[in-house]
Formats: sequence, structure tokens, C-alpha cells
Amino acid sequence: MVFFVFTLNPVFIGIVTIDYFIRATMKVKYSPIRVIAIQIANVLKLHKNLINQAQKVFASRLGFLCAFTALVLIVLGHPSGAISIAGILLILSTLDSVFNFCVGCLIYNYLVYPFYKNK
Repeated sequence: MVFFVFTLNPVFIGIVTIDYFIRATMKVKYSPIRVIAIQIANVLKLHKNLINQAQKVFASRLGFLCAFTALVLIVLGHPSGAISIAGILLILSTLDSVFNFCVGCLIYNYLVYPFYKNK
């Protein structure tokens, strides 16, 4: 997303969109960015932090929606809208990966889960 924000090359946001689509459809093990992240975590010997998969799938769906919207906007010639949405997604992804603060997970816990916990 950083490359997209600085270059406005739709290929970069396209890659992010595809990765989020893979994660959102519960095929997480096939996510190329996840594979790279796992390799980096293994090399750096970082501690694993397991999180409920339902929360992460929901967050991935929101990420896919943002990435896809940014892709559509850049293709349609609206770079400022695409940069804004990609920038927000970049901030949210950074919060999750660096600070372990998943906004999509919070949204799931407070706005989605209460309506589906008995189903």
C-alpha cells in the first residue's frame, strides 16, 4: 500500500486487493503476504499471538472492501479518493501489525458478534 500511495500504480493496490480477497474467503494459508510475514517472523523469532479467526476474517473483509474501492477509484481516475482510502487502510494495517491493535476485530466484537453469538 505504501508503494501505491507514492506511485499511484494500480498494480500495487491490485496485489493488496487480491491478498485481502484470499484472506477474506478463509483461504488464509494461500495469502502471499501472510507467507512472507510468517517467514520474517520466524527469522526474527517473534512471539506468535493467536487471535480468533472470525474476527480476522471480518477484518480481512473490511480490508478487501477498502482495497477494492481504492483500486476502482484509481482505475476510474479519482486518485485523491484512492489515496485517502488506501491511506486509511495503511494506517489500520500498521496498527494491527505493529501495535497489535485490530480495529476490524473491535468492530466485529461490538457491532457484529452481539447479533450472531446465539446462532
